[in-house]
Amino acid sequence: MSETYRDLLVIICLGLLGWGVVRVERIYQYPFFMGSMFVAFIVPQAFSLISNPKQVSPEALERVLFVSCLCAAACWIGYRMKPNPKWLAKLNIIVDESKMLKAGIALMANGLFFNFLLSRTTPDVAANGNWTGPATIYICFAQTATLAFGIFLLQAFKKPNIINFLWVVVSGWPLLGSVLIGRRQPTMTFLITIGLSLFWIRRLIPPRTATIVAMLSITFLIPVLGMLRAGFWDLVFSGQWQAVLDATQQAFDSQQKGDYLELRNAALIMDAVEHTGLYGYGRVWWDNIVFQWVPGQLVGFDFKKSLQFNLWDKYIDLLKDFYGYENPNGLTFTGVADSFTQFGYFGFLSFAIIAYIFKHLWILATYYQNTAIRIIYLGLVSPAMISLTHSVGYSFQQASFQLLFIGLAIYYSRARYKFSYTD
Repeated sequence: MSETYRDLLVIICLGLLGWGVVRVERIYQYPFFMGSMFVAFIVPQAFSLISNPKQVSPEALERVLFVSCLCAAACWIGYRMKPNPKWLAKLNIIVDESKMLKAGIALMANGLFFNFLLSRTTPDVAANGNWTGPATIYICFAQTATLAFGIFLLQAFKKPNIINFLWVVVSGWPLLGSVLIGRRQPTMTFLITIGLSLFWIRRLIPPRTATIVAMLSITFLIPVLGMLRAGFWDLVFSGQWQAVLDATQQAFDSQQKGDYLELRNAALIMDAVEHTGLYGYGRVWWDNIVFQWVPGQLVGFDFKKSLQFNLWDKYIDLLKDFYGYENPNGLTFTGVADSFTQFGYFGFLSFAIIAYIFKHLWILATYYQNTAIRIIYLGLVSPAMISLTHSVGYSFQQASFQLLFIGLAIYYSRARYKFSYTD
């Protein structure tokens, strides 16, 4: 049965991609870019996990593949729902673009300042490999430079001049630096930000053939970037194409061997929660928000921990108790597992809700040509992808940061109309 669910997953994902390729302007919409993430991140691991399940029982294997199908299908089902006219009217906020540029400068300055602090700080590393200490605060607030990059890029394509493109280069430099050291999420964010800006302002879309080639490239780039990081671009820029091909083959062989798979993490933790009934019902997502916004360095880590349910620690203990399994550093549990551990088989609806929200944002950004919503859309693309590769809760954590700072920029920039009456 696991092979049947795997094949169904492939069919659903190809359907999401085909939906985009039929009309190329759809490649920037939620179903397509999430379909791309499923194909590049989940589908290859599904084949590997079936070949090498290790501790994963047949029941657990079928469950993780079935829930993956539900999550992938939800990305299309939620997007196909009819938009709410009241939401569209409420979100259609008009901004003064000259003020928005000023807000972009403030976001850029803030981001560059914290990038500077981060560059001069040695991060403390916890036992699980995650950063702790001041570096976590610096890297959080350094992200505002990426928000400014989206603002300036839209303006530069609308009014091309030296000043606007200078702002683009300065604000985009930290993001480009992350691309050059081989980080996968910033690379996708960088490419999608440029592509969306060109589409919205200049109505430029890549040829269909180039889109298909790009999809195929992403499938092998994600594991290769994950393995080589900055070394990938060193090989590319030095023209060592044989070394790139060798690394690609090595990454592919490693993935097919299936020794380290995020989907195995997902299958095991879903199985443990299913057998114990220890569903989170959103408590883990609350912990993500507390982690984002309560600074332990200032209020004390004991107080911060008291605000959390710390349920994820119990999940990790279940893996050790049930399977003698410890998650290798650097591997996630995926949004498939996160949604299931919170709401069981209904957890897939979280992807449908996100899709429904993106449907409204797309209509406002594309057809209403709303600048404020375009900036929000650019800011939420990365958290949307994280909802699959990492977790839905981590996605909400990241999105809350983006929405706060974009919201402040929009509040400052919103147009204030003055009416005068004459007799």
